[in-house]
Amino acid sequence: MMDFEYVSLDKTGKEIRGVLSANTVQEAKLKLKESGLVIVKIEPKKESLFSQNQKIKDDDLYTIAKEMSVLLNSGIVLDRAIKMVIDSIEQEKLKIFLEGILKDVKGGKALSDAFEDKKMFDPLVITMLKVGETTGNLKDAFDNIAQYTDFRIKFRNEIRNAMAYPMFLVFASFVTLVAIFKLIIPRFFSIFGSNPKHLPFISRILYEFSKSLNTKTEVIFTLLVVGIYLLSKYFKLNLYQRLTNYFIYTPILGTLIIQIELSKFCYAMYAMLKNGVEFIKALDLATNVIKNDFIKEDFKKTSPKIKEGKSIGEAFEELSFVPPIFKGMIKVGDESGNMKDMFYELYALFDEKLKNTIKRVLSLVEPIIITVMGLVVGTIVVSLMLTVMNVSNIKL
Repeated sequence: MMDFEYVSLDKTGKEIRGVLSANTVQEAKLKLKESGLVIVKIEPKKESLFSQNQKIKDDDLYTIAKEMSVLLNSGIVLDRAIKMVIDSIEQEKLKIFLEGILKDVKGGKALSDAFEDKKMFDPLVITMLKVGETTGNLKDAFDNIAQYTDFRIKFRNEIRNAMAYPMFLVFASFVTLVAIFKLIIPRFFSIFGSNPKHLPFISRILYEFSKSLNTKTEVIFTLLVVGIYLLSKYFKLNLYQRLTNYFIYTPILGTLIIQIELSKFCYAMYAMLKNGVEFIKALDLATNVIKNDFIKEDFKKTSPKIKEGKSIGEAFEELSFVPPIFKGMIKVGDESGNMKDMFYELYALFDEKLKNTIKRVLSLVEPIIITVMGLVVGTIVVSLMLTVMNVSNIKL
């Protein structure tokens, strides 16, 4: 089966765009004619280099889930609610996607199956929809999806906002150093001719380094950065995941990584249990939210242990990377039978700890960057002063 993009006209002359699946283009045309549509254009769907298994953006998912929750809560039937969401969205790709969902639902397919067939959503979202269909409460399912997506958006924005100033310092330092080595140092040392042998040792190092920053080097560096970016997209490399694997055992960054992962895991567990997902299923899905390989593998061991007969508290007690307070609160939640609220309390706890740790790390990063820049610029200034002081020994 192939996907075909089409542009057609209905009986009123209204333009309709969409995507349908067929074995051949002739079969696709026949399906459209049987639907009473006049074909304007039809062609195989073009897949960009990086579009395979592309996930829907959290912002778009939040918009869809929030609007669906409001509309279903107002008593509007499912297919009409989807149609109203389509009419309210301006993005053409998102419209086409939802039109495909609407077509599947009208064809008798379950909403969760229609979402799952698109392969654009996390299993956690699909499970929430399936539970909502089983209980006949899709309104709350979409509301929980919206809350969970909103948490992810805010969590990501908090990290980005916290890193904005340090990244600006790094960028400004990089630009300053490039300007010094490309503009100031070459012009200064050009006064003493092209032979650097009689320059002071530190001056020769700076001079040779500035000479290496030519157009060829810049092109190679740019191509290298672009190449790494394209490869990471093509092979779906997760740089965050790989970096966290290296830094998990470091004193400060390791603590930060654990708090990030536990915060996400606890909120995912809370959202799933709130939506009525059974504990083992929720545990398996929430474990997939964790990006760090070491922590994920540690959590994957808990589900089989619970199935073997161990209590939840006992299974979590054997985790290696989590702090004692996590194990203690899970044990209390297990004994009290109130795991949902306990996971929310743990999320709030680790979210607060994460914010404090980020502030503490940034309070160290900023002076380190400024100190390093001061040392580099100071070294350059000393080098220039030594060159001027030894000008009588330099053969021009």
